[in-house]
Amino acid sequence: MEGYAIFTDYTQLNKQQANDWVQDCSQLAEEAFRNCSNSARLLGNLLVLEQYCHTVRQGLAENEEEPVPILQESIDLLWNFLYGTVQPKEFEDFANDLYACVLEYMVGEELTDEQQEFYENHFQDVPDYTCQWNVLSWISTLLMELTAIYGGKVEEEFLDCEQIDFVELDEMFNFFSDACIELAEVECQSNRAADVMQAFEDVCVTPLFQSVVSNVQKALKDAWSAEPEKYQTLREIYQKNGILPDEYAAELLEF
Repeated sequence: MEGYAIFTDYTQLNKQQANDWVQDCSQLAEEAFRNCSNSARLLGNLLVLEQYCHTVRQGLAENEEEPVPILQESIDLLWNFLYGTVQPKEFEDFANDLYACVLEYMVGEELTDEQQEFYENHFQDVPDYTCQWNVLSWISTLLMELTAIYGGKVEEEFLDCEQIDFVELDEMFNFFSDACIELAEVECQSNRAADVMQAFEDVCVTPLFQSVVSNVQKALKDAWSAEPEKYQTLREIYQKNGILPDEYAAELLEF
């Protein structure tokens, strides 16, 4: 395990190396989990997700708000699949409806009448927090991947899916790179591409961003070596730990 680049000592990397690691994160995770089961792959995603969810909950709590209920409902489905108590066929329609709602939010994709009803039932008057939608996007992608792997009805982009992947790590780091530039007070001279890229390189070696990477690495390490009887214990541990230090949780909602 230690030989895989995903588990390298990130704090020892220079700016260019750190930036390369972030850009290649999902690919590096794929390399480490190449010979692992879908259960291990799903667990890796879920342990990072639980940290992300904890930070979102913390931020919302400071605003006297709570996550949209479907967030917990949908992540519970993923865990229950991992525990063997639910099968993808049982959440096929739910997965497709949730994914459609995420696409409606992200890119404005038109909903069917049934999907519109699902949206109104679960997302009507939900505060527009990007980080919460990012979590829902990640969860919905995993639900769709599981549905595809087990031969269920899925959107075209999932038809060739054969295993759980780690592509949402890239999406998460893109978001955190942007947010941490402000949270860590990294200087960005202008909106020009060169200045923005320089800020992205600078933020990658800040203690704040390094702490995010460390949390992701630990989650993936634990998932890589975990036996099924440890899954519930790991869930309980990661539900209590944020992906960002507590003091930044509320500020994350502003991005």
